[in-house]
Amino acid sequence: MTAMAVTGVAAGVYGGLEVRRELQRPPTQAEKEAAAVKEVALRWRTRTAGQLFPAEIEYGEHYRARRVGIAPQARCDEAADASVALVFVNSGCAAVLRATYIDHSRTLVTTVGIAVLPTEEAADKAVQTIRASDGMLRAAAFPGTRAAWYRDAARQDDSVGGYANYVLLAASGYADGRKRIKADRPKIFAMDDTLITRVGAALGEERDPCKVAGVVQC
Repeated sequence: MTAMAVTGVAAGVYGGLEVRRELQRPPTQAEKEAAAVKEVALRWRTRTAGQLFPAEIEYGEHYRARRVGIAPQARCDEAADASVALVFVNSGCAAVLRATYIDHSRTLVTTVGIAVLPTEEAADKAVQTIRASDGMLRAAAFPGTRAAWYRDAARQDDSVGGYANYVLLAASGYADGRKRIKADRPKIFAMDDTLITRVGAALGEERDPCKVAGVVQC
């Protein structure tokens, strides 16, 4: 074996050891922080629809809203009225997830949505713009349920908020599908604020990013 060949083998062994050490070493603080940011941004993919939209949500004085259905993932230009959809598209929105809930009396329904934006800054700006618009999240009706008659024309009230790179929206109305009444916001629809808060809390539940599949190898 020539000296050059021996040198090449030694270099290969050394390189292999370095790769092994790199794979086995614990993550640095910077890597952990980057993984945490990535984990939050990917929660809409790494968590199930049931984890994002709890089956029941408590509101008011010990009342519970029940989830009646989860809609298929929607395009950002289709899941809301034109003014809101435009904000989504201009903000780089990737998708909108929606679920519909019915209140304890089975007379009020609320569709809750999670819009996925690329950054927290984009989400914050979108929330402010949406609040100044007159558009709403589109209703998601579910045949065979108490929300079967809930359509866009029946939306009476709405709310918007944000968490990390997500915009949270809710649109509420009557289960019987009666059309919107132009009046001041009735307290009866205050449930929509609570629902987006609770969905935001579910979305914000912390987990170790190193243990979330598809995020990072720690």
